[in-house]
Amino acid sequence: MATRREMLAALAAGTAALALPACGTETAASSTLTVLHKWPEGDHAAFFEHVRESFEAAHPGIAVDMTAVQDDPYKERIRVLTASRKLPDLYFLWPGSFGEQFASAGLTYDLTDDLSGEWSDSLSPVAVNAYTQGGRNYAVPISMSGKYMVCNTTMLEERGLAIPETFDELLAMCDTFREDGLTPIAMGNQPMWPGVHYLTTLVAKHVPQEDLTRDLDPETATFAHPGYARAFADLHSLAARGFTTSANGISSDRAKAAFLNSQAPMMYSESNQFSTFREKNGAPPEVADNWDFFPFPSIPDGAGDDESLTGAPDGFAINPDSGNVDLAIEFLRMLTSTEMGAAMLSMRDRPSVVIGSADGVADVQPQLTSAVEHLDSIDRFDIWLDMEAKPQVAQAWLTAGQTAIDGSRQPEQIVQDLKEVSDASR
Repeated sequence: MATRREMLAALAAGTAALALPACGTETAASSTLTVLHKWPEGDHAAFFEHVRESFEAAHPGIAVDMTAVQDDPYKERIRVLTASRKLPDLYFLWPGSFGEQFASAGLTYDLTDDLSGEWSDSLSPVAVNAYTQGGRNYAVPISMSGKYMVCNTTMLEERGLAIPETFDELLAMCDTFREDGLTPIAMGNQPMWPGVHYLTTLVAKHVPQEDLTRDLDPETATFAHPGYARAFADLHSLAARGFTTSANGISSDRAKAAFLNSQAPMMYSESNQFSTFREKNGAPPEVADNWDFFPFPSIPDGAGDDESLTGAPDGFAINPDSGNVDLAIEFLRMLTSTEMGAAMLSMRDRPSVVIGSADGVADVQPQLTSAVEHLDSIDRFDIWLDMEAKPQVAQAWLTAGQTAIDGSRQPEQIVQDLKEVSDASR
C-alpha cells in the first residue's frame, strides 16, 4: 500500500494540471446522485444506507449511487478521480491543507452563499470554520471528533490517583504506574499518525497560532519559535516515561488492545472511537464499566493556545462540474438536519455538527455526552499536522513524531529537519 507521503504527493501532482478543462464529467442533470465517502464498515455503513433510503424516499425518481472506501485506500481513490477530473457529485474531504488543495484547484463548489444564515447557524461554528479558505466555505461538516486521553478509572482509583490537570502531573502519574511494572500509556506509532496527533497537541500548546500558520506555508516558514523544540522534547519525555516500549514498532490496534485488556491504564483516543469501549461492541465489562476521559493536560507556561483541542470535523464537498449541484446541496441539508444528526449519534456513536441534535437521543454513552458538551464549547480545532501541512512537508511531520519518540534526534535537530524539508519545497 502506498505511504501517506506518496499519496499526498500524488494528490499534489494530480492537482498540478487543474487548469485543464473538465473532461469526462456529467454536466447535464441526472436522475442519479453519486456520493463517495470513507465509512464502509458496520454501523457507519448502516447509517449511510439510512441516509440514502431517506433521501430517495423524499425525492421520487432520484437514485443515490453511494460508494464507500476505507480511510487510506480512499486517498488513493480520490487521487485517481482528481487526476482524471471525474469526481462524483459529492465526496468526503478532510479539512486543513488537504482539503484546501481541492478548493484552490477549483475542485469544490463554493457553498458560502448557500450555507450562510439559518443553515450555518444550525451547525457548530468551529466545525464550519474548519472548512473555509479565504473566508469562503468549500465543504460542509457533518460530524466532529476530538482527541482525548482515555483512562481506566479502576486502575487510577486503586492507586489513589486523580485526573491530571497539568502535563507535569501526567508525567508523575506515568512514573507511578511504571513503578508498579505497568505501561502507563498504550501507544502504537507504527502507522506514524498517532505520534503526529500528540505533536499536533503539543505544538498548539507551545507555539502561537500566528507562528504556526506562517510556518505551515513553505513560502513564509521559519520555524524560529522555540516552542517547536519544547514540543518535541515534551513528546520524548512522555514517550520515555509513559509510552509502550518501542512504540514506533507497535500497531495502533495492538496498543488499543492493551488498553482494552487492562494492560495499560491510558491511551490517547478520539471521541469517534468511544463506541469501541462499549461492552456490546466487544469491550470487556471491567473496562466498559470503568473508564473516563480528559482533555490533554494544561501546559501553563506554553506560548500557544492551552484551550484548543486537537481534532477535526468530517465533511463533504460538491464537485463544481456536477450537473446535480442543487440536488447535492439538498442532500447535505438533509444530512445536517436535526433528525439526521440524532440518527448519526444513535446509529454511529458520533457527534453531529448539528447544534442540539443530541437532545433526547437514547442510549448515548455518558462519556460521549460529556464529549459532545466539550466539543461544543471549544473555539478552535488543531487539525492533524500531517493534514494541515503542505503535502511535501507532511512526511517530515510524521518522521518528526517518530524521531522525537525514540530520541534518535535532538529536539533542535528535528526542528532543523522540518525547516530543511519545508525550504526545499518552496
